[in-house]
Amino acid sequence: MWGQVYRRRLLPWLVTVVMLAILAGINLGYRRILGEFYAALNEELGEQLSGLAETFAASIPAEMVSEAIGSESAFSPEAFVRLREQTREFALANRLVSATILDTLWQDPFAAESDSLGAIVFSALDRKGRAALLSGLPWVSETYRWHGAYYRSAAAPISDSSGGPPVGIVRIEADAGYFAAWDQLDSLSWWVHALSVLFALALVGLFIWYGRITRHWEAELLRSEKLIGLGRLAATIAHEIRNPLGIIKATAQRLERLERQPSTDRAHQTELLRFMPAEADRLDRILSGYLRLADPSATHRTSVTMEDELPRWLETLKAGIGGAGRWELQVEPTGPIIVDAEAPRQVLMNLLRNALDISPPEEPVRIQWRPAGPGWGELVVADRGPGIPRRLRQRVFEPFYTTKTTGSGLGLYAVMMMVERDGGTIRIGHNPGGGAVFTVRWPLARDRTSNDRVTG
Repeated sequence: MWGQVYRRRLLPWLVTVVMLAILAGINLGYRRILGEFYAALNEELGEQLSGLAETFAASIPAEMVSEAIGSESAFSPEAFVRLREQTREFALANRLVSATILDTLWQDPFAAESDSLGAIVFSALDRKGRAALLSGLPWVSETYRWHGAYYRSAAAPISDSSGGPPVGIVRIEADAGYFAAWDQLDSLSWWVHALSVLFALALVGLFIWYGRITRHWEAELLRSEKLIGLGRLAATIAHEIRNPLGIIKATAQRLERLERQPSTDRAHQTELLRFMPAEADRLDRILSGYLRLADPSATHRTSVTMEDELPRWLETLKAGIGGAGRWELQVEPTGPIIVDAEAPRQVLMNLLRNALDISPPEEPVRIQWRPAGPGWGELVVADRGPGIPRRLRQRVFEPFYTTKTTGSGLGLYAVMMMVERDGGTIRIGHNPGGGAVFTVRWPLARDRTSNDRVTG
């Protein structure tokens, strides 16, 4: 029971840890995927812009650049116009924000204002970037934001056929608007992370509350089970002491009738008087036996020879349950068994009383004691009633379950409890002549150690 309680208490915390681990894994995985997506997108756009810049630079003759943006002595207005138109056409054809040509001093001759976006971007160009362009290599900027929009620039040198230094720089600028969507997604992801943390905290709080409520319920359930157990024990004790009380009452009534008769059989009267203190002692042993249920290790067992005790017990039962002539006894020697001293007699009394109640008056109940294989002896009580269906054979041992209108449902429960306490077994079968057969097995004493013959 307590193992199940601990498992129920541990399960919510285990579920909480698993869910927190899943949430943490999802959030970390999401951040990683988002970062990889940004890096891949940035790299792909950079490669595309670098390729476009190099293609544009390769399509422009170095002589045209020298005539359009070179020295004043070589300046050609026609070359300037053609170069400007060519850059505009390239920008429109490739859906670029802008395309222009810079001189070697990083100035844009096509810009209307000296503080244009291109000038600002290239003013931040570091030494490595300038050195790369002057050495003939392309350059790509990082993604930047300008007036709420996202852009990215690339540049490539324009060199003459002689392989000398660049005569100009091609600069292109592209719209990176999808980075705005990525930025919104990134902002949204932080809200999701925050909400997942709040959810995790709420989950932990819920399970803490659930754990407290569960412990309260378990305490109440345990208290109820204890009360039910005490009630069952009290009811079982009351059921068991009815038998010796019935014998004492029947003996007293018979003594009263003998006193009224003119000629009293003193020997018979003396025999009846012996029953009363003997049954009173048995009452005390029954109560002591149930008190020992609280500590089964303290139960004292003794050697009982069933082939000797059964006839004597049945003789005593004639006065208490009025069963004279209503049973047949067969006994085979088996040797003693080691049991609680009063248990076999209580088992016999309960089984016999049930068998007599359910059997017709003209049909005797069969009682048999016999060997049952190596190391076992068995008591058989067979009635001639309607029998017990197979589906109900386990239920009849449940406390308070009965099919009789006046039954308490505790007799067979007490039988099973006493038999199992002494290491025995009980089963129900079908009587070929009609009715039910109860078979109780106990281990024989010769298969127990010397210590077992004294204490259980």
